[in-house]
Amino acid sequence: MPYAVVRFVANHTFLSWSIRRLTGSLFSHVELGTPEGTWIGALADGIKERPTQYCNPFREYVYHIPCTAQEQASFLTTARAAIGTPYNKLDIVGLALGLRNVVGKTGEICSWFGVEELIDTFGTARVLNVLPGWEYRVTPETLHLSPIFVGNLARKKE
Repeated sequence: MPYAVVRFVANHTFLSWSIRRLTGSLFSHVELGTPEGTWIGALADGIKERPTQYCNPFREYVYHIPCTAQEQASFLTTARAAIGTPYNKLDIVGLALGLRNVVGKTGEICSWFGVEELIDTFGTARVLNVLPGWEYRVTPETLHLSPIFVGNLARKKE
């Protein structure tokens, strides 16, 4: 059965700790998996497809969301089409200052990228009830609360 893969992680870095602290989250990063085992996500160097073992998180939850072959292909195609998009550093500054309205669509952050890909593939009813244009308000924690992940945990490391 095909599935869309989503991974939530936390690392032992100051930035990871800061994001978790500011958002009240178990996680600081979210990314999308490929059948080849690579990860597509937005980090400080922009959206890239990274190798399987590019990081060693101390906390990792991997979800396999059942889908059709067409949904899986769409999920991967749109995720890969975003490769090269710059990181939205202004959003992280806004998060740190509690000024989320300073965000402009100048790049992506991991949760914003993840929620957009999931909504594009599965629709808002299965993901989150987020109005168009407000996806930037989603953090790793609020995305992790999405009902699409219930019952689909494939791997957990704590």
